[in-house]
Amino acid sequence: MNKSAKKGISLLLATSVLASPFVLVPNAAYALTVEEVSADDTGVDEETEYTIEFEIDKELKAGGTITVKFPSGYQVDKNLKKKDVTLEDDDGDKIAISRVDASKTTVDIEVDEKIKKGTTLVLTIDKVTNPDDKDSYSIGVKTSAESTYKYEKISIGKSSSSSSSSGKFGVSLSSKDSEAAISLTLGKLSLASKTKLKKGEYIYVNFPTKDMLPKSISKSDVRVNGEKVDYVSILSNNSVRIEVPSRVDGDNYIDLEFSKSAGIVNPSKADKYYTFTIEYDDKEYKSKDVEVTGSSSSSSSSISVGMSDYKAGARASYTLDLELSERLYSNTDIQVDFPTADMVPPVLSAYNVTVNGDQVSNLSTSGSRVSFRTPSGFKSTDSITIRFTQDAYITNPRTAGFYNITAKVDGKTYRSKEFQITGAAIPTPIAVDNSLATIGLTRATAATPAGLSIGIKGLGVAVPRAQGFVEVVLPVGFRVPAYLPANTVTVNGVAANYVGVRGQNLIIYPSQDIPAQTAVQVNIAETAGVVNPATAGVYSIGVYTSEEKGLLFARPTTIVALNGVSFKADVANFTKSGKTTALAVAPYTVNGNTLIPTTFFRDALGFQISYTKTTAKVVSGNTVMNFKVGSNVVNINGQNVTLPAAVQLKNNIPTLPLKTIADRTGYKIIYVNGNYTVYK
Repeated sequence: MNKSAKKGISLLLATSVLASPFVLVPNAAYALTVEEVSADDTGVDEETEYTIEFEIDKELKAGGTITVKFPSGYQVDKNLKKKDVTLEDDDGDKIAISRVDASKTTVDIEVDEKIKKGTTLVLTIDKVTNPDDKDSYSIGVKTSAESTYKYEKISIGKSSSSSSSSGKFGVSLSSKDSEAAISLTLGKLSLASKTKLKKGEYIYVNFPTKDMLPKSISKSDVRVNGEKVDYVSILSNNSVRIEVPSRVDGDNYIDLEFSKSAGIVNPSKADKYYTFTIEYDDKEYKSKDVEVTGSSSSSSSSISVGMSDYKAGARASYTLDLELSERLYSNTDIQVDFPTADMVPPVLSAYNVTVNGDQVSNLSTSGSRVSFRTPSGFKSTDSITIRFTQDAYITNPRTAGFYNITAKVDGKTYRSKEFQITGAAIPTPIAVDNSLATIGLTRATAATPAGLSIGIKGLGVAVPRAQGFVEVVLPVGFRVPAYLPANTVTVNGVAANYVGVRGQNLIIYPSQDIPAQTAVQVNIAETAGVVNPATAGVYSIGVYTSEEKGLLFARPTTIVALNGVSFKADVANFTKSGKTTALAVAPYTVNGNTLIPTTFFRDALGFQISYTKTTAKVVSGNTVMNFKVGSNVVNINGQNVTLPAAVQLKNNIPTLPLKTIADRTGYKIIYVNGNYTVYK
């Protein structure tokens, strides 16, 4: 049974200070005050958990200690650990503990944060064994900032001065559904003979199960005999402690009301025999049996959904209004599940999601789910509005119909009322031929940053700007950055509106409408940060759009060993094995044929070369090629071969047709928009 505390000393002190000059206040009034000591089990020789409530008068700094001294006859587990001890302030906020030391009858708790003077603390200590003898025992508390212990008594092994009242009091629940958020009325119960309520003393309500209670209850949600209370707290067991308000002083009955916003919920399991007990003045009163029916994993509360646009497939802002079964606090997890995964962009900014107007933190997305936390300093409430702005890029389902949204708030699930999406379903795609569509990498060497060039011949369904998207699926092996700046990607020559990343996939929102049957050129710059696979081989890259089901097309791309050589048209250098080397002449094209300086074949490919202003000789193994400046004929191993373009002289170095030499020496060329990779 809980021990009822007497009128708080702090209240008397406050009255004295107001009524008397400061100099007349006794020094003792400024010492630590123990307001209550209680135990889950007051039987003799029982191991139990103790709850001690006390107010400190001096600031306790981080690293300071709280010491609890049990009298002779008690036994504290010498292996007591931090997990066996909790410390909270009177608002229910936990205070960090860095260390716990225990002896036979003493517990030292080192705190890990500063505690202001005047703070009321609730300390629970588990694994304490009561004495063998029935008696009243004084338990002391002090801090490293206090000079002496302050004591409060508790009775061990003594039965209540009165047995439970003969008449059981009634219980009224607003709902009998399991896990439903409820309002609750207990009573009216008549107190034992000559017992009357006294302001400042405590009423204890023991609930059937601990999971009925929230983390804390606001005093505004509790009434005693129709009057609001000044103080209410939840103890570490399944009990609620309520201070008797002055306005009911002298009443000989108890009638308790808990509003729905108190956060109380029915037990999770159906049963006909749940009971409540009320304790006051060392007497216990028991309720009639209460029935809880049904089984539900979700709160009965619902979500109201508002949108800026109800048309199918439209980009819209979303507003979700929730009435919660208990109060929501800062740094609390929330998950919102939309009806379909394609409604949620792969990357979503916390700037575009708020709870009651405050920007959320720790936001992430996964499929149709958006997860985040309420920010630090969030004002506690049981009514919230979650808003996804227009810039969050949430889009409506693409088919008209009725839908629901669910939200999980601090472990409890809420489901929205049905909302309707209007308009026609996705239009039937127009047949387009993408057999000649292309995908190319600007660099084909392994483990090398590369850009992509994607040439779509036509779309079957239009892609609306800033709403629909083109999705590029890169196979495993490619390294894809977590974020791509929109200005590193262009669609038909215009910077993308937004680029997201979903695993290996790039989600590209165009800045302009792309009509059906229109060709689309998507370019992803090397500066975007995509890196080729480390292993050479053939990889297939796929292209999709948000508006069409299924693959638009896919193309194989060849990744070559790192010793392949990459260069660009009109850029006077080449890259091999990650090293860039200058060229005396930049590669260039003549009538679609690439000419490259003779020195490239020596420095990049390792051939033997010799040249003058009029001739050039290239030797690779048994292949000997003799060129003449101005001639479109080359002599290869004694045979004349016509060149696609005549040899030219640039900066006193002959420039030779690349394709002819590559074909004769077994090299292959990959070309994408002015980017070349030569490999064997």
